[in-house]
Amino acid sequence: MTYLQAGYGLDDNGYISSDVSIHKIPEVYEPCIQHSVEQISRLFPNQLHSVYVYGSVARGDAIAIKSDLDLLAVFKGTLNTSEKVKVKQLSTTLSETYRYLVRDIGIAVADFDHVMNPINYYEQAFLKELCVCIYGTDLRNCFGPYKLTAEIAISFNGDIGNVFYRTIDRLQSASTEEFKKLSQNFARKLIRTYYSMVMARSQVWTTKLDEQSDVFIQYFQDKEPIVRMLQKWIEEAPTSREHVLKLFMSEGTWLAAHFEREAQMT
Repeated sequence: MTYLQAGYGLDDNGYISSDVSIHKIPEVYEPCIQHSVEQISRLFPNQLHSVYVYGSVARGDAIAIKSDLDLLAVFKGTLNTSEKVKVKQLSTTLSETYRYLVRDIGIAVADFDHVMNPINYYEQAFLKELCVCIYGTDLRNCFGPYKLTAEIAISFNGDIGNVFYRTIDRLQSASTEEFKKLSQNFARKLIRTYYSMVMARSQVWTTKLDEQSDVFIQYFQDKEPIVRMLQKWIEEAPTSREHVLKLFMSEGTWLAAHFEREAQMT
C-alpha cells in the first residue's frame, strides 16, 4: 500500500494519467462488444453518435462472469422515456445472452449537446479519463487534461444521497436474485464514494476498487472493517437482508452527511 502515495496515477505535471486503452480490452470481449454496438445502432440508426467502454474491461483487468461490461452511448439528441426503456430492455437481453462471459451489460446514455456543454466538464472528464471509444467519433480528443480536484470528485460521486435512498427502497422489495445484484452494485458505489471523499487531498488517481479502498483507509482507518466487508460482498453476494440493510443504512447516511465537506478538504 506504500505505493499509493501522492502522485500515483498522475503525470509529471499533476494531470490524471488514464489507465484505460482500447489496446487493453481483452480479445474475449470483442464479439460481445461488437454485438452490443450493432444492437444499439439497430435500435437508433439515426440517433447514435458514439459508444464507449469503461470500467474493468477498458482497464484490461475484467474477470470472466464476475465483471460487468459497462457501455456509454452518446446520442445526437435526448432520448424520450420510451426510448430509454428500449435501452434498458436491450441491456437485459444482452446480459442474458452473454451471461457466460459477463455479470451484467450496462448501457448508460448521454446526449451530445449535454456532453459538449462546457458547464458539464465533469461529463467530459469522465469520458476523457475513464472511457475508450469503440464506435463513432471519439469526443475524448476535445477534452482535458484534468487534475484531481474537489470538483471532479464531487461530480463523479456526489450523488450518493439520491442513490442511497433509491437503493434502499429497491432493496426492501427486491427478489432474492435482484437483492444480490443491487447489494453488489451499491457496495461498489460506496467504495467509489469513499475514495472520492479523499481523492483531492490524497492526489492519488486510481479506478481499481481495491486501490480505492486502500487509499480511503489511509484517512479513515476505523472504516476498514466495513470496507473489507463490502469487498467480500462484491466477490460473493450477501444473503442476509437484515445485515445488508443495516450496514447500507448506516454508511449511506454517514456518506450523505459528510461527503461534500470531506471531499473539499486538501
